[in-house]
This record gives sequence, structure tokens and C-alpha cells, in this order.
Amino acid sequence: MTTLPAKENAAEAAVANVPRGQYYLNALLAHRGIRGAIIAAPIVVLLVGFLIIPLSIILWGSVEGDKLTFSHYTRIFSDETNISVMLQTLKVGLIVTLLSLATSYPVAYLLTQIRSRALSLVTVFILLPLFTAFLIRTYAWMIILGRQGPINNTLIWLGLISEPLPLLNTTFAVVIGMVHVLMPIAIFTMYSSMVRIDHNFARAAQILGAKPVQAFLRVYFPMSLPGVFSAGILIFIIAIGFYITPALLGGPRDAMISQLIVTQMTTLLNFELSFASSIVLLLVTIGVLFFASLFIPLELIWSSPTVEITSRKPHVKSRFFGDLKQAVQPILSTAEALIHLVTKPLLTRKARWLWAYTIVILVFLTAPLIVVFLLSFSSSLFVVFPPPGFSLQWWAKLAHASDWHVSFLFSVKLGFFSAFFATIIGTMGAFWLVRTNLPIKRALFLFSLSPLMVPVIVIATALYIFEARIHLLGSFAGLVIGHVLLSVPYVVVVMAAALRGFDQSLENAAAIHGARPLQVLRLVTLPLLKPALLTAGLLAFLTSFDELLITMFMIGRQTLTLPFKFWNDIRYELNPLLSAASTFIVLLVAAAILTAQWIKVRHDRRTSAGTSK
Repeated sequence: MTTLPAKENAAEAAVANVPRGQYYLNALLAHRGIRGAIIAAPIVVLLVGFLIIPLSIILWGSVEGDKLTFSHYTRIFSDETNISVMLQTLKVGLIVTLLSLATSYPVAYLLTQIRSRALSLVTVFILLPLFTAFLIRTYAWMIILGRQGPINNTLIWLGLISEPLPLLNTTFAVVIGMVHVLMPIAIFTMYSSMVRIDHNFARAAQILGAKPVQAFLRVYFPMSLPGVFSAGILIFIIAIGFYITPALLGGPRDAMISQLIVTQMTTLLNFELSFASSIVLLLVTIGVLFFASLFIPLELIWSSPTVEITSRKPHVKSRFFGDLKQAVQPILSTAEALIHLVTKPLLTRKARWLWAYTIVILVFLTAPLIVVFLLSFSSSLFVVFPPPGFSLQWWAKLAHASDWHVSFLFSVKLGFFSAFFATIIGTMGAFWLVRTNLPIKRALFLFSLSPLMVPVIVIATALYIFEARIHLLGSFAGLVIGHVLLSVPYVVVVMAAALRGFDQSLENAAAIHGARPLQVLRLVTLPLLKPALLTAGLLAFLTSFDELLITMFMIGRQTLTLPFKFWNDIRYELNPLLSAASTFIVLLVAAAILTAQWIKVRHDRRTSAGTSK
């Protein structure tokens, strides 16, 4: 039997075998304050150095520095063209937001009711378009809405029209394209909130005599409003900063403020006016967020299931919705009666109409990808749908297109480096945010998500000026920094969710048995967080792989990334070679999503098996 002195001698020998540098590092990490400073430093340096300071520079530049002139702001609000562009941006953003919410809500509701296998299947069909590049989906809508596209050809074949309709380069095309891009975001944002609502509340209301419509409108729907409101704010913020879709699908009258900023920066070289336009867009975003903060905690917009909600006085929200409910009560009662008469035959336990609607939405989401896939095998030299014949000529051309290969490899390289650094910085930031006890914890979490709150065009403008001053513009390092800045918030959200569900008693047990902080991290914490790390890394990679605006401003004379090459080719000519390249990318995205799903399922099975034992 080993005596106590023998154990002490063994422990001392183990400590003596630890390298001196690692020993001092473990000693530093044992101190809570020093440990917090070390893990917080990367994300603080990134956000302050490459977001706050650049934004301060363009704010200072918009008033021409020491001159403190507001002439550029006056010009924005006095010029009819600028005002028209601003109003068009707000109008399109509002229309897209309302349509996205209305069409996505039934799908999110269905996801809360179906079983895990069906949920996984439907989720894959929503994730595939979500992670497919904006450019590919916009390119697909250019084909669908074109003069020789499926819509016009079908209408002509049915005899409903005699000549193609001008669907492309219209506000209608812009709205359809943006709704298609934003619907998956709306679905998952609302689902993350609605999945926590107990459906038994609505069933109890029906048992007590409420009609199904009344049970839904008076019980379930009010409980789901925070999720709907969060999705609406998120979509509106993204929509008013859109660049790709309105630039390719819209006409001159459909220009949005992001296009105006790009033109001022790259064509007119009017930097001060572009700074002022960027600040105006930023102020609109801040105003929207401030309005949202009156009703819900802002962190719910980006991470509803992961953030601990602090206690807040809901007097503003309660008073507002209470007054609103009293005002519309007669209208609501009449509407409930009418809706009940119409929907009574449809409201069955199997919810077949809800499944039928969801299938229609899934077809809408995946149809553009299917069109691109079919066109990649077209025998025509032009973009004609349906393809006149089957051919592999475009795949053969893609296989021999060295410029596409170089751009693809450069994008993969850029995505890998961006994902690597974003995963490290975001994971360290998530540890700091979840395990800190500071009273400003909520403010710190919002600070870590700040790149998601600022429109990308504003970030691109600010980084362009800042990196030019520090001589990083046009370098690979400068490009990586821009992509990391956009990717880090997604890593923070994923890792914060994983850490909140992490059992810290496992770390404590390892520490009690002699493991040092670095050993606990390497042997216990990180292995258990591996699925979340892989998911966060994949999100960061796909964010970088799809990024265009930051790349347009930062790339300089480097090799074109795949989205940038796509952008250049789409602007000058549509041909089936783009379809072949798009199909190849979609297949890679599908493989990545299925791999991530397989890792998640495998991890869940292992966890459940370990728990049962």
C-alpha cells in the first residue's frame, strides 16, 4: 500500500518534470484575473483595433477632421438622388422583412412539432441554400427571371403571354432575390425561440373551450413574438446593407445605399461623402437596434438559446402591448371568427396543410440550385432553360480553366487561415464571456457581436482607409484580418452555446487529481467541445469563402477569390460555365453540411450512450 509521503514525493517529482516555461505559464493561468486578461486580449485587440478605430477614422473623415464641417451630411439630405436612394433602401428593407417573416413563420412552427429525423431532413434542405454563396443564388435568379428563363418560358408555353415579361432589373426581382436569401435566417432565428415554447399551453386553452385559432392567436402567437421580433430586426439590418442582390437583379431605380457608397468610393473617389453615407447607414442601424432594445434584450437577436437573460423591467413592453391589445380587441375577435370558419377543415392533428406549405417553401429555396445544376449539363452555348440537350462540355471546360482553379485554391487558402484564427479568437472570447463574473457581461457579449450589427459595406469602407494607413491594404494579412473580423461573432455564438451546456465539474475533477490548467484544457475541455469547434470552424470558413465586399476593397493586386471572379464574370456575361462552377461549389457545401450533421449525430449518440452507462 502506497503511503502518504510516497504520494507526496511522486507529486513533487511530477512537478519537477514539468518544463520551467510551462510551469510559470500554469502559475499565471491559475490566477483568475491574469487568465481572464490573456483569453480576452485577442478579441478585444481585433474589435478595437480593426473595427472601433477604423469606424472612428471615417467618422472623423466625414466632417473633414479639424474643420468639423457637416456639409457632406447636408449634401446627403438635400440631394434628391441621395434621398431617393435612402428611401428605396428603407422601403425594400421593410418589404423584404415583412415577406420573410410571413412566409417563414409556418415553417418555423412546423419545425417545433416534428420528430428528430424529419427535423434533420428538413433542416438540411434549409441549410443548403443558407450556406450557398449569395452570388450563386443571385446568379440563379438572373436565369430564372430572365427573358429565356423558366418563368417566361412556362407562361409562354401555357399561352398566358405572347412575349417575355420584363422581370429582371426590377424591384420585384430584388425583393424575390433578397427574400430567398433571408428566409433561412428568418426560419432558424424564429425556430430557436419558438422551440422553447410548450405547445401544451395552447392545448390547455382548447380543452378549456377556446377554438384552435383562438388558442393559437391568444396563447402561442404572443409567446412567439420575441422570436419574430428578433428575426425581423436581424433581417432588416441585413437587408438595408445588401449589395450583391440589388446590384445584379435591380435596375437604376432600385439602387440601394450600399451601391451608392461603393460608387462614391471606387468610381467617384469622393471619400468624404462615402464616409458620411456610411455613418448615416450606421446611425440608421443603431436607431433600429435602440428601438428593438425597448422590447427585447439585443443579445436575443443573434443567440436566443445561448444567452442568460438578465432581469429587466418589462414596463415599456407590457404597456405597449397592453394598449395595443385593447385597441384591436374588437377587430381581433371578428378576425378570429372568420379565420376559424376558413381554417377549420385544415386544422387537423397531422397538419397536412402545414407540411404541404413547407414543401412549397423548400422547393422555392432549392429551385434556384436545381436550375443551376441542370444548366451545368446544357448542350447550348448560351443560358437557355430548359437545356436543349445533355452535354459535359462545361464541366470539361471547368476542368481545364486554370484561372478558376487558381481562384478556388486561393479562396480555400484564405478561408482556412481565416477560419483558423477566427476559431481561436472566437473560442477564447466565448470562454471569457461565459465564465467571467463582470457586471458588464451583457455589454461585453454585445461588443463581441458588434461586427454583426454594423453593415458590411460600412466595415469594408472603414477597413479600406485604416489598412491603407497602416500599409496592410492589398496584402494577404490584411485580407485575412477583414475576413476574421466578420467570422469571429459566429464562432462566439456557437462556442458560447456549447460552453453554457458544458459540465464544469469534469474540469474540477481533473484539477483535483493533479491536472494543471493547460492539461485540463488540452485533455478534458477541448476534446468535449470538439463538435462545437468543428461547427464554428465550418461557419467561419463558409463566411470567408462567401465574402465579396471586404474582398473587393482589400484584395489589391492579389489573386482573385472565387466570389470576386464570379462577380466579374456575371457582370459581363452569363454562360453555363458559371453554372458548372456553381454546381461544384454547391456540392462542396452539401458535403460540408452532411459531414457536420454526421459529426453532431455521432457526438449525440456517444453522449447518450455515456449517460446511460
